[in-house]
Amino acid sequence: MKPATQPVHWRTVLKIAAAFAAYLIGSGFATGQEAMQFFAAHGLAGLAGVALSLVCFSYICLTLFSSGRIHQLSRNEDVFRYYCGDYLGVFLTWYTMIFIVAVHAVMLAGAGAAIGQTFQVSGWPGSLVMGILVAATLILGLKKIVSVMSLIGPVVIALTVTTALGSLTFGPSNLLEGARLVSQLDLLKASDNWASSALLYVGLTMLGLASFLPALGTQLHNHAETRATSVIGPLLFCSALFCVVAALIKGMNSAQAAEVPMLALAGDLFLGYEKVLALLIFLSIFTTATPLLWTVAARLGAEGTPRYKVWVIALSCAGLAGTFALPFGKLVNLIYPTVGWAGLTFLVCAVVHDIRCLASHKQ
Repeated sequence: MKPATQPVHWRTVLKIAAAFAAYLIGSGFATGQEAMQFFAAHGLAGLAGVALSLVCFSYICLTLFSSGRIHQLSRNEDVFRYYCGDYLGVFLTWYTMIFIVAVHAVMLAGAGAAIGQTFQVSGWPGSLVMGILVAATLILGLKKIVSVMSLIGPVVIALTVTTALGSLTFGPSNLLEGARLVSQLDLLKASDNWASSALLYVGLTMLGLASFLPALGTQLHNHAETRATSVIGPLLFCSALFCVVAALIKGMNSAQAAEVPMLALAGDLFLGYEKVLALLIFLSIFTTATPLLWTVAARLGAEGTPRYKVWVIALSCAGLAGTFALPFGKLVNLIYPTVGWAGLTFLVCAVVHDIRCLASHKQ
């Protein structure tokens, strides 16, 4: 007798898939800095790196959504202990909290850079407004965050892909010319090898995803929904990433020296479009910076309590202070690869854990 087919609530699947994609489209992605340093700086090989990232993200979603749904893991420390054991798990918990605050500073710097480059003003007002918006949304709690992200996410992805496709279709130069130019330039890179850059990019997201995805997984009803979300979310994000990387390679002549490469590409399309894209980048940073900082604030205080709200404000202030340390591009190059190595450590632990579980079930 065949087991009954598990029902799939597609509204839930699409909502969480959109939240996953929106989470990853932060300052580095939407501005083009992440896509530039981790992928486009390697030329056409960077496109193969996107495909490698898609495979990794699908696995990550499947295991983290499943652990959240089955074991009801909601705190990042519970997740790290589950996959990495008590000692390494506790270390990664505190390491993650420290570096999430650093990455949050990068997010706010990206918001300031986008506003500053577009309107030829100082970047700090954009960073300040972003910091206030993130703090206000955090105080509303996780369910409100997911609702906001699931609404903004598809819009952000659609406009990002539209910009990239517009640059690919109407922009100057062509893909092969851009790839030849890449080989002649001394660009900032996350790693000298395209495959290790792609893995570092996955690792960069791991510590935040390990804190955020299990909590989303608790909203999934069964394994069928988990599988569907683990395919649709990564495919949605990596399709956008592929278009952006290809557009950056093609438009490398314009993008190479810009703090916000995607705005440079937008400026090549038609007058005024970079202002529309600046708003897009601002929204995309919001969809990532908010849940990222939530993972730390929720660890330090229960949602809705005065302690939680105090930590939200304190962490937001710390992030704003960090935006004055270095230019946006340098912040990305300094902080992101470092976090990537720690994230890869967690990824290895997750793979080993899952292999052991499969082996024990077969016995």
